[in-house]
Amino acid sequence: MRKTMEQIVLEGQAQKCSSMEELFLLWQLMQQMEEDPMGNTCHPGIDPRSFHIDGILSPEQFGGVLYILKETNMKKYIREGQTMPVITDVRTSLRSGKSRTGEVEFLRHLSGMQELLEREQLGKGSLKKDEETAGKRVGEKAGEKASGLGDYPLNHAAVLYINKRGGTGGADEVSLNYGRYYIEWIGRQIRLMDPKVIVCCGEDIFRLIVMEVFRNKREKKNQEIYMKWKNLIEGDVFFADQAYRPVRTEQKAAVSVLRMWSPAYRVNNGRYVSLEEYLSEFERRVKAWKKS
Repeated sequence: MRKTMEQIVLEGQAQKCSSMEELFLLWQLMQQMEEDPMGNTCHPGIDPRSFHIDGILSPEQFGGVLYILKETNMKKYIREGQTMPVITDVRTSLRSGKSRTGEVEFLRHLSGMQELLEREQLGKGSLKKDEETAGKRVGEKAGEKASGLGDYPLNHAAVLYINKRGGTGGADEVSLNYGRYYIEWIGRQIRLMDPKVIVCCGEDIFRLIVMEVFRNKREKKNQEIYMKWKNLIEGDVFFADQAYRPVRTEQKAAVSVLRMWSPAYRVNNGRYVSLEEYLSEFERRVKAWKKS
């Protein structure tokens, strides 16, 4: 997928952005300049001008953890024949637990992982992994002054969707095509948030971020590009310094990138893993990382 000279210049401007607002304005302009996005970086049925604003949920409470997912689910908009671009701030939906299409997808997975990380940091032992616990504060309304909102674990985190246009939740290449096409923008957004821990919710997302944002890759003589593993990725975690260069130990690291399943992960019989199974696996990976 080629880029025009104007788009290349715009990418250069994006790397100089000092605020998320400035970056998102240029990003939306970049989308509008894209040639032939349908079926390549945009799902059929979604207006290519659509844009989902994401990032840190509460700047005052941000604790340094970033979750990266593939895309927001736009199936309802597609079924309804939405012909206008959907431009929405998903941070509001993540804070309140509700979106225009109903409950926010995978919210309990995210809040459960965040609660587990916070308990691990505080040395409080394992997380009680049930749906009620993982989502117990999801129902708090945005803007509510009750103490429950301030205690909501996900308010301490950030969420980034690779495909800012949104998608269908299917297993296709469109969202990863988008990620590769807009990787300079995704990288700049991550740097502006300055996370200390990045949780990649999907093997393909982990490979994209580690290879392209942290430049951990090597090209073979046959021009095949692959990710460097030896002495750099121990188990399910990758470490990088402040300049986003790979390092071998957590002691030298400014950023830890954790590999996790997609929340839509399926086991061999085609069954989706339950929330309890998902959080159990996340807990196992976190404990293995902390012991490494």
